[in-house]
Amino acid sequence: MLPLFLIVFLDLVGFGMIIPVLPFYAERLGIAAALVPVYFGLYSLGQLFGAPLWGAASDRVGRRPILLATLAANVAANMLLAIAGTGWLLGLSRLVSGLAAGNISTAYAYVTDITDDHSRPRALGLLSAAFGLGFVIGPALGGLLAGGGDEGNNIARVAHAAAVMSAIAFVATAAILKESHGPEHRAIAKARPERAKWGEIVTRPALRDLMVLTLVVVGAVAMLQSTFSVWGAESLGLSPRTLGVLFGYLGVLSVTVQGGLIGPLTRQYGAERLTRWGIVLLAISLAVTPLASTVAQTLIPMGLYAVGSALFVPSVSTLVATKAGPEERGAVLGTFQGFSSLGRVIGPFLASIVAGPLGLRSPFWFGAVISLGGLWFLQHAGRVRSK
Repeated sequence: MLPLFLIVFLDLVGFGMIIPVLPFYAERLGIAAALVPVYFGLYSLGQLFGAPLWGAASDRVGRRPILLATLAANVAANMLLAIAGTGWLLGLSRLVSGLAAGNISTAYAYVTDITDDHSRPRALGLLSAAFGLGFVIGPALGGLLAGGGDEGNNIARVAHAAAVMSAIAFVATAAILKESHGPEHRAIAKARPERAKWGEIVTRPALRDLMVLTLVVVGAVAMLQSTFSVWGAESLGLSPRTLGVLFGYLGVLSVTVQGGLIGPLTRQYGAERLTRWGIVLLAISLAVTPLASTVAQTLIPMGLYAVGSALFVPSVSTLVATKAGPEERGAVLGTFQGFSSLGRVIGPFLASIVAGPLGLRSPFWFGAVISLGGLWFLQHAGRVRSK
């Protein structure tokens, strides 16, 4: 578990470094502020196709080869970002990086391979903590490398550093990560490739409800994620450095919950109840954040966002993982991550649509209403499982 934690952490540091500087670079290329969320959406569009593809492939060929291939692709994507001088190249770099980031489903499948029902919630929480810790170090490091003021446009330095992080993760995977998916399970997956098809997986009622739940909630949250940097820069005057520090604060809260609390909380309250709490906290955060007029006033509502996400992601992942057999975990979790990525595609595009005529606060409030719809799907999934 520790090698995978380190690999995911290094890869996510590279991803997180790009977040606070991308809006500034896009605007320097002449891209309107209301369109900046689209570039975040392109990353998720790549994930949408990559997650089920890599997840199903890892069922057939193993987790380790897929992780190696996608880490190499992420190095290439960040190098392309470093030389991007047009909106088209910027978009292409984000799309390729998103395709590579589809390996998240493979990482989750790896964890389910090496855990049982008792240890899985804590292990998934630790994996999510690796993501969160990447967001502690990554955005802060990206903001520091970019600097403040006009220096914030120096995306090349940040992109090169992100490529280095993914390259280190590639070397670590090749050197220390052992294969978790046995040849017997790979043989079953090869003999039944239809198990990897989205249609077959989402026809199972409980899984279908959990997939749609994820789509709805993640899509709503993506409206905040893709808008916050631009809104913060325009409404609060935040620089890349300040944004990096703020994202680091969110990461600390997230890691605290996912790394140390999610296991005991799951054993005491159950994954379904924690998923519900996560949705409620996310909705409150979305509703309150755009009311802030200073950086300090964002700390509490954005803190609720961090805690809500930290509860929601590992808990809903646990609910999905319990529905997958050993030979299909990559496919099921890949489909699950695909729905999550679809939410991250729809959210930024929807944010751009409403932000244009209604202003940069409107995506937050639309997202708050949408996220509450996830409670209905969670309740329905619970009724299906109880039958």
